[in-house]
Amino acid sequence: MMNTSQKLIALLSGAALLSVSSLTAQTATTAPVGYVTTTTPTGDDTQIGVPLAQATALASVADSVSDAVVTVSATLVANAYDNTHYVLATSGANAGQWSEVVTTAANSITTAEVLLAAGDTFEVIPFWTLATAFPGGAGIAASANPSIPSSLILVNDLTAAGINLAPTGAYLYFAGPSPAPGFYSTTFAPSDDVRLTPETFVTIRNQSGSSIDSTFSGTVATSVVGTTVVGVAGAAQDNLLVNPYPAPITLANSGLTNVVESSPNPSIPLDLVLIYDTSVVGVNQAPTGTYLHYAGPSPAAGWYSTTFQASDNVEIPAGGAFIVRKGSGNDETLAWNPTLPYTL
Repeated sequence: MMNTSQKLIALLSGAALLSVSSLTAQTATTAPVGYVTTTTPTGDDTQIGVPLAQATALASVADSVSDAVVTVSATLVANAYDNTHYVLATSGANAGQWSEVVTTAANSITTAEVLLAAGDTFEVIPFWTLATAFPGGAGIAASANPSIPSSLILVNDLTAAGINLAPTGAYLYFAGPSPAPGFYSTTFAPSDDVRLTPETFVTIRNQSGSSIDSTFSGTVATSVVGTTVVGVAGAAQDNLLVNPYPAPITLANSGLTNVVESSPNPSIPLDLVLIYDTSVVGVNQAPTGTYLHYAGPSPAAGWYSTTFQASDNVEIPAGGAFIVRKGSGNDETLAWNPTLPYTL
């Protein structure tokens, strides 16, 4: 199973520039790049993912595969990708899924889980970190006094069990000069290298007195980027997810019906999708939209709110945060592979 043990996104040049409201593409010989900007008012939490990737370090084909060891024809640098990069399968049975690189050898890569088969294409991509997603503290208000942070980045623990899960890590950008400027935990441990994984979001908490504009720039996905959704027998489980693309997806075209069980009785939903609304201002926000997939036949099968309003066209915005709440069912790991919402 892919990226389940972790369970826990370049320059503005090239063919395509993206914003939260538009998508433009031209013929290109290099990977398209773009940007997404989000604004966090003072006194507000904004839940947001990074729906763009860092530049691909390697695009290749699996020559042979033995368990999680992938042999390639390229000559690699030993340990170059270890624990800092992930492999995204771009073809094969697990296309769209990804797994962390745990070992890099001269002609092979070992991933955390079995991901590829011989002949599958894949990309090796660096994880975003606090320092690379917010370089030099850009897009986050720097704190002159670490005891009174101007803003925080709150991260999720994707191994946590249960529902209504709160962020477990809090980080600030310290302006320096002593110690050096950089990201630190609230216990003041250096944290520049804290990873942001592709399947979840962070929460930007703004306590600075002014709005914060956070702009993420990077490579636009040209193939499916997915993740896994976990269900637990005997208990409900929240999966803290994000739209991985720099364009909105609707519930109807999200592919979430592959991981959300349709409910024959809308009054007793089996699984739920809860979407955050970034226009709501305040801290410790809960999702404001709650949706189920109804099995039909009357009314027609489709997405509905819990007040039973038709919701097929409800959008998860670019990089938007949401939760899949699996009901008490089976111990299971399901692949979510959302279709690209644009054409390049």
